[in-house]
Amino acid sequence: MKATKENAIKTLVDLIQIESVETPAQPGMPFGKENARALEYTLDLMSSFGAKTKNVDNYCGWAEFGEGELFGILVHLDVVPASGVWTHPPFSGTIADGKIFGRGTLDDKGPAVACIYSLVKLIQEGKVPKKRIRFIFGCDEEGGWLDLKRYMETEEVPDSGFSPDADFPVIYAEKGVLHARISLKKPDSIYSMKGGSAVNMVPDFCEVSVVFSDYVLKAALRMGLPTSLSGKSMLEDLADRLEEKLQTQTENPREGDYIIIDANGKSAHGSTPHKGESALLKILECLTIADEDPTISKLYKAFSSSDGNGLNIKTYGGKEGDLTLNVGKVSTDEKNIYFDLDIRYPAITTKEVLQDRILQALPEINNFSIIDSHDPLYVDPNSALVQTLLAAYDKVMGTKSEPIAIGGATYARFLKHGVAFGPEFPGSNPTIHQPDENIAIDDFYKLIDIYYEAIKNLCF
Repeated sequence: MKATKENAIKTLVDLIQIESVETPAQPGMPFGKENARALEYTLDLMSSFGAKTKNVDNYCGWAEFGEGELFGILVHLDVVPASGVWTHPPFSGTIADGKIFGRGTLDDKGPAVACIYSLVKLIQEGKVPKKRIRFIFGCDEEGGWLDLKRYMETEEVPDSGFSPDADFPVIYAEKGVLHARISLKKPDSIYSMKGGSAVNMVPDFCEVSVVFSDYVLKAALRMGLPTSLSGKSMLEDLADRLEEKLQTQTENPREGDYIIIDANGKSAHGSTPHKGESALLKILECLTIADEDPTISKLYKAFSSSDGNGLNIKTYGGKEGDLTLNVGKVSTDEKNIYFDLDIRYPAITTKEVLQDRILQALPEINNFSIIDSHDPLYVDPNSALVQTLLAAYDKVMGTKSEPIAIGGATYARFLKHGVAFGPEFPGSNPTIHQPDENIAIDDFYKLIDIYYEAIKNLCF
């Protein structure tokens, strides 16, 4: 197994060095050149191991071993943008301090590689699979899941399988997901506002350009937010204006004067917004303290609770977990301000109910559009699939575990009997969607051992 694990690390480093963040489509490459390159690399690797492979128009691809009933292992090769400050370059695959650093080490290139080498080891040992084991490699999981929607149009869909894209021990239930974009009339005082890299990430940066006022400047300085002043008149007598404005309020600021305020936060996965620190909310808080505009104050109140209470969508989910809200992105144009919402909700409610409540809570919304959505997932925790995966995990880890529910969304939803299985270990401090995403080499080796047992017991 040692050689298998060493080769797996080399493959993971190679994959990390492919910057497979979605970029504008090119001919024959719907998610950009690097996503297509990651897929090509992976399918070539699988072919070298003797798998039958197919590239599905660079939306996704698959690789298959064995004969008989089809069993799926669903992974993705795309990653979220690498925002924030990194200790090691995010697409270097640097090995340091017993860890592999890079975007995708946990989500989801590391688990994908671990599953590949687990199966390859079984075959190299001379074991013969009793099922057709098909890896499905997606390239748009962090986007709108157009990859597997394209797969479903023409390719055979496994009845059962797992996706190594969440937590251990086993996920039997996943919340529903609603990604929505709302727009409102842009307040007159705001020139522009932008922040966030993806709807399913807590935004770690945000910037607003706003008409100069004493209150805004004071609020920004008191919150410690970096500010800069712009406009011809300000640049002419900046020192005098600053001294005056910190002490008195000017009723009519000179035309063209404005403040640029920046905020930094801490990124986290959109399904766990409480683990992050939203730069977007810091900006809204600053403008609210300054009493800049009643709409801004209302938005801050609506968005500041990650349980959705401010939008009247707070929902208790019991074992499934409660509803969560993340405001992942903000942008503006000449007329409107846009917010992208990531809502994870338990099965007790629906996306239609949530939309109605949001529109009631914020009647200022002039457009509500669904970017994408996924219904909740539930698999009987006593089913053979769940219990077999649980046994594999417990054997390697020496534990006695119970299946759990999460707020994340995985490809398992595409299967009639599909669940998520790893890679995050209970009690760990995961770095998914954060700077310095990494996986400890010892944990990577454990992944290979766990997936080896799971695939062996399910398919051999």
